Amino acid sequence: MSGQQGKVLSFGPFELSIGSRLLTNGSKVVPLGARAMDLLIVLVEQANKVVDKRALIEFVWPKRGAEQVSLRVHISALRKALAQTDPGRRYIANVPGRGYSFVVPVTSLSSPTPGDLKPSSRSQLPARLMRMLGRREALAAIQMKLAEQKFVTIVGPGGIGKTTVAVGVAHEMSATFNGELHFVDLSALSDAWLVAPAVAAALGVSVQTNNVVPALIDRLQDRPTLIILDCCEHLIDGASALAEELIRRVPTLHLLATSREAMRVEGEHVYELCPLECPPEDRSVSAHDALQYPAVQLLVDRVRAVRGAFELVDADAPIAAGMCRRLDGIPLAIELAAGRVDIFGLSKTASLLDDRLNLSWVGRRTALPKHQTLNAALEWSYDLLGEAEKRVLSRLSVFAGGFMFEAAVAVVADEMIDEAHVSDCLWELRSKSMIAARGQEGRLRLLDTTLAFASQRLAKSDEGNHCRRRHALYFFDLFKQGASMDMPERLRALGGEVDNLRAALNWAFSIEGDAKIGVELAAASASTWMAIALLTECREWMTKAISRLDDASAGSRQEMIIQSALASCMMFTDGMTEESYASWAKARLLAECLNDTECQLDSLLVLWAHQIRVPSYAEATELADRCGDVAEGSGNRGAIATANYMRGVTYHHIGRILQAETHFELSLHRDDEASRQSLIKRFGYDRKVDALAVLANLAWLRGCPDQARRLSLMSIAEARQLDHAVPLCVALAWASFNTYLTSPDDLETEALANELVDYAGKYAVESYHGFGLSMQALCRVRRGEGDAASATLYRGLEKLSAARYGVFNWILQAEFARCTAVAGRPRQALAVFERAKVNLDDTQWYAPELRRIRGELALGNDEGLAVGRQYFLSALELSDRQASLSWALRAATSLAIVEKSAGRKEAAWRTLQATHAKFREGFDTSDLRLATQVLNGSYRPDSAINSLH
Repeated sequence: MSGQQGKVLSFGPFELSIGSRLLTNGSKVVPLGARAMDLLIVLVEQANKVVDKRALIEFVWPKRGAEQVSLRVHISALRKALAQTDPGRRYIANVPGRGYSFVVPVTSLSSPTPGDLKPSSRSQLPARLMRMLGRREALAAIQMKLAEQKFVTIVGPGGIGKTTVAVGVAHEMSATFNGELHFVDLSALSDAWLVAPAVAAALGVSVQTNNVVPALIDRLQDRPTLIILDCCEHLIDGASALAEELIRRVPTLHLLATSREAMRVEGEHVYELCPLECPPEDRSVSAHDALQYPAVQLLVDRVRAVRGAFELVDADAPIAAGMCRRLDGIPLAIELAAGRVDIFGLSKTASLLDDRLNLSWVGRRTALPKHQTLNAALEWSYDLLGEAEKRVLSRLSVFAGGFMFEAAVAVVADEMIDEAHVSDCLWELRSKSMIAARGQEGRLRLLDTTLAFASQRLAKSDEGNHCRRRHALYFFDLFKQGASMDMPERLRALGGEVDNLRAALNWAFSIEGDAKIGVELAAASASTWMAIALLTECREWMTKAISRLDDASAGSRQEMIIQSALASCMMFTDGMTEESYASWAKARLLAECLNDTECQLDSLLVLWAHQIRVPSYAEATELADRCGDVAEGSGNRGAIATANYMRGVTYHHIGRILQAETHFELSLHRDDEASRQSLIKRFGYDRKVDALAVLANLAWLRGCPDQARRLSLMSIAEARQLDHAVPLCVALAWASFNTYLTSPDDLETEALANELVDYAGKYAVESYHGFGLSMQALCRVRRGEGDAASATLYRGLEKLSAARYGVFNWILQAEFARCTAVAGRPRQALAVFERAKVNLDDTQWYAPELRRIRGELALGNDEGLAVGRQYFLSALELSDRQASLSWALRAATSLAIVEKSAGRKEAAWRTLQATHAKFREGFDTSDLRLATQVLNGSYRPDSAINSLH
């Protein structure tokens, strides 16, 4: 085979660069796998000759050989790649019994490209990459720095692409220096004193003395020159001394160095090379969008190098993006992972990375030894560290998700390495690219590759458990202090430490850990988990903590806090279950024994909420009154506001509308903001949002739909400001229902229901997820989507039932039945109503509407006018008793429409007129428009059952 690695061969529309192993068609690169490229080079270099099959196999698979079937597969792939670009021509002929022949004429082209060194130069630059992805800005910035400031060091961790970028800069600037560019690879040198002789050799300076620097200075005075010192970190003392002297003594010299740490000498300007940009986390990212990021471009480019036909599709785009983020955008790591995609596929390779970041995957054979695996790249850097720095690096692997400088010092320092020494080591590691900066707030981190490497080192030492204990204790102290902060301050201080909190709890509850620390940390972090709405995870940790409580902790404040948090999470994720009720009952007993007023109030609040949701109103009233007694005794304004809120909700549910409104107003107007925020902090729940939401419903019931809308908007706005899961679910649930009552066909109703379903589903708030599905069902059944709507309704009701949230079950099913009847299916509607087992003797706030709907269904199913009339009159009577003007209007409208005899019709008309006259707003709503039509005689129903909007 030809030894001329620089030559370029041309055939058809193609050009084949032997040295770069690159096949192009015009400006486009033709993707070929490594084996197919080997075969192409052999065949093209022996064009029009028959190359024996055995000779081909021995060249392409020199060590292990291959079966002839493998040869046929790769020949086929090569033919396919050529045919895709030039389909009308045959390039490779099969000679039966002998081998293969390249049958198209081949011509040789000259190989130098613009920017290469002059042939007369004594030094040669390495070939630049044909495609350098994501480095355009870096190339431009370094060239500018180099032109203006003369001495630039490119720093960054191993595998980041420092050499690639330096070579690219040199090629870009070759015309500027008229070919006087000299690349000096220091990686193979073992002693610092060899740096100057290596530079002299590169420049062709022959000196018979131990000190070659004067001769170098003399040689460099002649003309502008660029020297690239590559891989300086292991010889940093020798490289920095030489660089400083040369740049100081030679005005025409420009120096570009690559190193994992800066030289820190006079005249040096540092350029920190960043990882390739990766897509942000987004499960819906498309292939097109992902390929706008250099990290994904590189991954796809390198996969194509071994699997020529590879195309990134939308389904795989999030996987590819996740791989690049997992590998921190480090080019070497991405290249090594890409090499595994041909074997395992994209998804399996990604899962291998998630299970264990593999540092031993092998890359290109032609790469330097230190770049053939990630482990080799990291070993190279690690071996250059001092013993203290190595110890500090391995200890830092206990952190997850980054760390602040103060945290690192506190966790890492001990009797072996004091704080001052740790501080020095941290800054040394940062300067040597072993620690990366994260964000603008001074946060540091180990890149995932470095973290995996350091974790292996820690595992081999006997310090792992000791370090993890110190880590857990540090974050116990931090979260304990945070429990006394207000919410914004706490989230600022602790919001970024959730990964460390997880790591500490995982260790504490492991076999090697300390369960006592785990219990303390769970109690200290409980309110933070709640505040950031990670309810499911909070529940898991509190459950583990409860299971590890010892006898000494029984009856303690610590147990009370954990029980309260566990019960809260159970309530918000699974709803009002017997298990969560038992947890809260236990928390209440503990609070009473400990005389903890705050926890008593909390537990009474939640036990009351259980009874409200079941519903069991007698018990709820008793608990609300008990809470009022405890609150009055404490004198705490916030506690009194909570008690008024509880009474307001209770009275609302049992139809005492005016009393409910009074208590809500007392709760809102006499509340204490600090106490309100404290409740949110402990439970992620807000009495103000709930009070506004229910007040909106009360306003509608009283006949003030415009006011109801304003209150709903206020409730949602307050909830969005809080950015907590449960308050926004509460606000959206009530807003969607109130909007439905006011204008059922308004698109806003469904938009609110859809947002509720998405949001509650995202944060696993199952009760409100079920309510949202039920509201979607009401919207769909009105559009005629009967079967689909029914399935959605019962799916929602199942979730509500599982969460023991039965408050809305009857009205949701009754309204669904009414809509089904309006759609022309009265018997099916009655079946839906009866399946709900509605108790028409109940006096809930929506009880008048249940009776009215039952009357409408009676008419639609031919039960007779007398039966329907009785239901309507009963609904009217209960509406008046509850002071519910809106329900009264609906009942009066239904009665006025169905009455036939003159006397009864006149009486019904007068009742409707008197009810209508009490309204002062909302005349454009469906109920009032219908009532107006009935009163002025313009209403013409097709049938009695269609009397409803």
